[in-house]
Amino acid sequence: MIIKTFEKFSYTSYGISSFMLLATAYYYTTLDIKWSFFESSLLNGVIIFGALMLSSFAIDTITRELTIERSNRNGYHLLLYPLVVLSYPIESVDLRFILSSALLWAAWRHMRIFLELTNNRKKIKRLFDASLLLSFSSLIIFENIFIFLVPIIVILIANIRRDLKYFIVLVIVPIMILPAAYVIISFLSLENYIFSSYIIGNHFALLNDYKFNLPISYASISIVFLLYLLSVSIKLYRTTGLQRRVLDIVGIIFIILISFFFSLNQELSGSEFHYLSLPLVYFISQIFVKKIKSLYVNFIFIILIVSILIFNFLI
Repeated sequence: MIIKTFEKFSYTSYGISSFMLLATAYYYTTLDIKWSFFESSLLNGVIIFGALMLSSFAIDTITRELTIERSNRNGYHLLLYPLVVLSYPIESVDLRFILSSALLWAAWRHMRIFLELTNNRKKIKRLFDASLLLSFSSLIIFENIFIFLVPIIVILIANIRRDLKYFIVLVIVPIMILPAAYVIISFLSLENYIFSSYIIGNHFALLNDYKFNLPISYASISIVFLLYLLSVSIKLYRTTGLQRRVLDIVGIIFIILISFFFSLNQELSGSEFHYLSLPLVYFISQIFVKKIKSLYVNFIFIILIVSILIFNFLI
C-alpha cells in the first residue's frame, strides 16, 4: 500500500506529499474565495500551494529533525499533513488564515531551531527570522502580534542561557516593521489588505450566543481530533525532559485557545483550521515514533482517507 512508501523519509514520499498539496491548492481554487489579493484563480492557487509547502517544510523540520527519534525517522507526517488539511470542513477560502498560519509555522520552525542551537550568533539570527515572520503574519491578522508572547515565555522558562539581545530582537523587529509597512501600504491605497482584526472593525462577525453544534461536515476533522487526544496522552507520557514537556504543554494550550477563539466566529469559512495544522500533525505523528505494526498504521490512514472522501467530498 501507499503507506509503505512513507515508512522512511525519501524523495518519493516528499514528492507524493507535494503532489497532494498541489491537488489541495487546486481544489481550493474551485471554492468560493472569500478574501484574496487577486481575482485570478491561477495566482490564488500558486499562493495557496506556496503557503501549504511552507507549512509542510516547517512541520517536516520540527517533526522529523527535532522531535522524532533519530533512529526511526519515518515520513508518515508527509502523508498526515495533506490528509489533515483535506479533513478541514472548508466552505470558502480565506487566504488571510492560510497565509498568516504558514508564516506563523515558519516562525516557529526558526524558534525551535533557536532552542537547539548553542552558537549565540546563530541563535540571534534564527530569532530575528522568527520575529520577522511573526511580524508579517501580524500584518495580515493583527491579533497574531500576541503570539510574540509565546517565544518570550519559552525563552524565560527554557533551560538555556538568557541574553538581553533575545528580548530586544523580539520587541524591536515588530516595532520597526509594522508601522513602516502600514505607512507604505497606505500610500499605495492597499490598507484594506492588512491588519484584519477580530476585535477592531467589521472584518469578522462574532457570535452573540455561543452554541456548540457539530455538523456532518465536521466528521472527518473530529476523527483527527480523536487521534490528537490519543497522541497527546502518548506524548506527555513519553516525554521526560522539562523543556520538551513545556513546549508540548504550550502547543496543547495554543490549540485549545485557537479552537475556542475561532468557534466564536459567526461566519466560519473553514480556512481558520489551518492555524491548527502544525500542532495536530506534530502530536499525531508521535503515535508513529515507536515501531508499531504496519497493520495499525494502515488502519489509521485508511480511516482518515475514507472519512475524508465520504464526509468532505461525497456527502
